[in-house]
Amino acid sequence: MRCPSCREPLGETLRCTNGHQFHETAGVLALLDADFARRLRPFTTRLAEIRAAEGQTLPDPAVYAMLPYAAALQGNHEWRNRGYDLAVLNALLPGRPLAVLDVGAWNGWLSNRLALLGHTVTAVDYFDDQHDGLRARQFYHATWRAIQINLADLAPLDELFDLVVLNRCLAFASDPRAFVQAVQQRVKPGGLLVLTGLELFRNPSRKIAAVAVLCQRYQVQYDFELFLAPTRGYLDFGDKAALESLGVAVRPYPQLWRANLRALLRPARPWHAYGVWRRAGGIDHSRR
Repeated sequence: MRCPSCREPLGETLRCTNGHQFHETAGVLALLDADFARRLRPFTTRLAEIRAAEGQTLPDPAVYAMLPYAAALQGNHEWRNRGYDLAVLNALLPGRPLAVLDVGAWNGWLSNRLALLGHTVTAVDYFDDQHDGLRARQFYHATWRAIQINLADLAPLDELFDLVVLNRCLAFASDPRAFVQAVQQRVKPGGLLVLTGLELFRNPSRKIAAVAVLCQRYQVQYDFELFLAPTRGYLDFGDKAALESLGVAVRPYPQLWRANLRALLRPARPWHAYGVWRRAGGIDHSRR
């Protein structure tokens, strides 16, 4: 790994030659430059408080090991869809251990599942809360590397991976196309990039209004800016075209064919898809 401030290599003590020191807390390495850390900490702390107050977190430690199939979450469409993500990945993965980067890992549910399959997983996210971020790793049985990092700058990882997953986070990138281009650089030759949870709108007007209402509610109710960086908070078919221009194959979730049929008839509804891109070179061991 490299220092996010000066790009010098980090030694075993997590200190670079220019004296920048980094620390691990509760199994999570905070690999953040000082300026970004000062901006990030109050944002993630306050958002975790708000989400906990609104009942959006998982306070029961026993639930985590069963994600995304926990009985307590049956009927929750968000966790149902994450189960579809896992099914897609299981169909793509080869029968050998991989070095995996889980981008937007959140509470580590996918990292846990992939680690249980024998893969070596690095989970990265902005959030390090114990129930709503990377420190939730303490509640799982598998182990993986957890790094709090600026997702817009993954260069400090200074390594390549057999599999990189953009875990339902592309809609929140300031520039989705540029973000995907940067993440493609983290994939080994012959390796795979999978983008999950792509909700694409032909007519995003209703979604734009919903995002605006949500941001206003957080501002009025909590005096809180919902997004850390400028973002639209949604994807449309222009983004689909941009992904395809980068060589990403955008595929519909087979489990959501009814919802996707409705999206064809009603353009304001999302079309549910995932993306797959393979970097040239290497040996293709995957099942198709």
